[in-house]
Parts: sequence; structure tokens; C-alpha cells
Amino acid sequence: MKRIVISLLAVFAVLSCAEDARIKLCEPYQIPGLASAPEFWTVRPSQVIDLCENVKVGKAEIIARTPAGQPVYAYFYGEFNEPAPQTNWSAGNSSSAISAYLGEQQHPQTIMLLAGVHGGEPEGVAAAMNMIQMLETGKDFRGQVDSTFLDLASNYRLIIIPCANMDGRAICPDHLSGQPFEVFRAVCQGTWLDGSLVGWKDSKRYFPLPVDKVSFPGGYPNSAGYNIQHDVAPGDMKTDEAKAICKLLARWRVDVMLNAHSCESNPHMFAPSTIDTKRHFDRGCRIANKVNSILWDKGLLVNERHLQLRNTETLNLSSIVNWCSGGFGITLECSSSYDNIHNPTIQYSFDQLMAPVFVSMNVIMEDGLESPLAERIKGGL
Repeated sequence: MKRIVISLLAVFAVLSCAEDARIKLCEPYQIPGLASAPEFWTVRPSQVIDLCENVKVGKAEIIARTPAGQPVYAYFYGEFNEPAPQTNWSAGNSSSAISAYLGEQQHPQTIMLLAGVHGGEPEGVAAAMNMIQMLETGKDFRGQVDSTFLDLASNYRLIIIPCANMDGRAICPDHLSGQPFEVFRAVCQGTWLDGSLVGWKDSKRYFPLPVDKVSFPGGYPNSAGYNIQHDVAPGDMKTDEAKAICKLLARWRVDVMLNAHSCESNPHMFAPSTIDTKRHFDRGCRIANKVNSILWDKGLLVNERHLQLRNTETLNLSSIVNWCSGGFGITLECSSSYDNIHNPTIQYSFDQLMAPVFVSMNVIMEDGLESPLAERIKGGL
């Protein structure tokens, strides 16, 4: 009896510590008079949870918990039934056969859509949610059908993470349409105790952001202050969210990951990091050029400089894909449609705000039918 009591007390203590360790979310950022978004703009954490808990065609799994205890979901569409790899990509690529990692069983190419890594950027979340709804019912939340998307998706396995940073999303407004630049920066990157803007660059000076020194942390970090996008230091990853994403990349041999973000300019796709292999860099540039050309033709991309791809050596969740699975990542920036200082005549509709994600997914899937997206060639030492 004494042992039972001690065991129960131990369990209670563990549960109490877990509850105490849970980080409380700060008060949400309020924008007085912000217009309501249309019903298809489903970006609240509660809406993500509700949709993922009720899927029937695909499968949804909780892959991580945020520091505040919220679930992070991944939605799986297609056949995910091959055995787990018996090695990792690094070792398998250096073995006598790539099949040591890829496996002997043939499976469709696998594409991951990663959205909501930064909680103040809801455009990718809205698109991901509408994609899941379309894959589940044949129509998105607008009641519309993208037959091209559905036809292409039938050739692939898709992993959709509709909101990787549920903590950041919970404290940020549903949208920033028509808001000034300063509000965009305050919502996304936060404000210091004196009310001054943390800013895009300074938000990355700290890992984690010192949440006790801010009046609002912004949607970049999770509630513990960590920017999930940059949680990629080997052997020193801090967030369960980033760890779970990397595990999915490796487990399901992801070929391409589309990392959907938003910015204060017009929508555009970046070139992959030059840290990646030349083969993947060239392929990613080809895809980015196609996407940007389509966005230009649709009148969504209006700044000509974004038609010229810039080479970068950034290291983040997009550039780490190759380390995890031998595939590659590519980053899309949607527009948050604030009062655009670069082109004040532009005011995107909510349909246009999430359109670049559909354009990008369709281009990636079309390109993958021409030749394998991740042309893995055995190498290594």
C-alpha cells in the first residue's frame, strides 16, 4: 500500500512539474478596428485543431507540443506505409547503395508544405488549411475547386504542416491587411519594453528572444522565445517543433519542402541556399523562376528586382532539408498586404494573399513529373 501511495505521489509530482513548466501565452496583439477576415480565412489555432481532428481522407497526427502545450499537427495525404529507414541519409548515401536509406519499396515522391513557422504570417496557414479542406472534400473553404492542384496531388504523397508555430499564431491577429509597416513589424517581430520595434534583424540577435525584456514578443518565436525557423544547430536544437519537422523529413524521405512565409513586400520565391548541393540549387532556381514569372503574369509580383534571384548562404529549416533526407527546401514569401511602402497602390484581396502558395505547389508538382525532384546521387565518404 505504501508503495502505491508513493507511486501516485510521484506521478502527481511529475504532472505538477509539467504543468508548472508550461509557459503561459502573453496577451494577444490587438489592432483596434481591424476588419474581419472572410470565413475561408481559417488561421486560428482552434480552427487548425478542429480541421485536423476531423479529417477522413488523409490522416493527421500531433507531431509536437509547443512550450504552451498546444498541439502541432501534420496532415498526411497519400500512402505512407513503407518501413522506416534502417539508416539515416548521411550514412545511407555513403553506403554501398542509396536504397539503404530510401528503401527497396517504390513510393511516390514526397512533398512537404510547411506553414506558420512565424505566427504573425498567416497567409501560408490560410492556404494550407484550404488545401487540406480541398484534399478532404474536393473543395476548399470558399467552395472552389483547383482541379490542377488535385490532379497533380494524386501523383504525390503530401505532408502538410498547417501551423508549425501555434504559440505565435495564437497571439497574433488573423491578418494585417491595410495595416502600416510599423504594425507589421510589431506583430511579427515584437516590441521592447519601451515600445520600440524589435525589428527583423534584431529579432535574430537573440536565441531565445528575452521575453522578459519585451512588451510583446511578436509571432516570430514560440512562447519560449525560440525562432523555429533558425532552430537547426546540429546537436543543439531547442524546440520540439523543429525537431519534429526534421524527424518527418528524414522518416518519410521528403524530396522537397516548401516553406511558406510572408513579408512586407510583394509575394516572391527565393533561390535555395547555396549551402545546398549544386544540383538542388539549380533545380530550386528553376522552380523559383517559374513561380515568380507566374506571380508576375498574375499581377501579384510587382517589384521587378524579385525576378532576379539572389544567391544566399542562409542556414535555416529550408536549407537543412538536404541533411535530413537528401531532398531540398525552398522558401516562398507571400505578402501580408500592409500599406505597401514600395507600391502603395497595391492592396491584395484575401484570395490573392494565399494564391502564391497554390501557385508554388502546382509548379513544384508539375516540375516533379518532368524528372525526379530530388535527384539523389550516391556519394560521400
